[in-house]
Amino acid sequence: MMPDRSILLVDDDEEFLEILVRRFTRRGMQVVGVGCPDQALDAAGQQHFHVAVVDRSLPGRDSGQLIARLKAAHGHLQVIVLSGHGDASSVADALDQGAFEYLIKPCGLADLEGAINRALGIPDSV
Repeated sequence: MMPDRSILLVDDDEEFLEILVRRFTRRGMQVVGVGCPDQALDAAGQQHFHVAVVDRSLPGRDSGQLIARLKAAHGHLQVIVLSGHGDASSVADALDQGAFEYLIKPCGLADLEGAINRALGIPDSV
């Protein structure tokens, strides 16, 4: 039996967000996709999520603040950061703020799914 897998996706690229929502819904995950940090905080306040996938470049609130607030309010939540920037300081900042993993865009959907599974404690398929 597959464990409960609820995912919060946060990305301001609507087309990319729709692709992710469809992909992970087909994989049997409960998925909520939102486009900004305030919507992410609202969703996390209303529903239990196991993993949040957060775009590093979001309008409005700094994504680092979003990661810190999500982790402070929901310590169990594993946060995966997606970013077009892979410089060492961005990666270190995200990990210091509590991110579980940091992936560089463009990131293959299989790589993202692998990161989500690792965050959920699901072993890699052989």
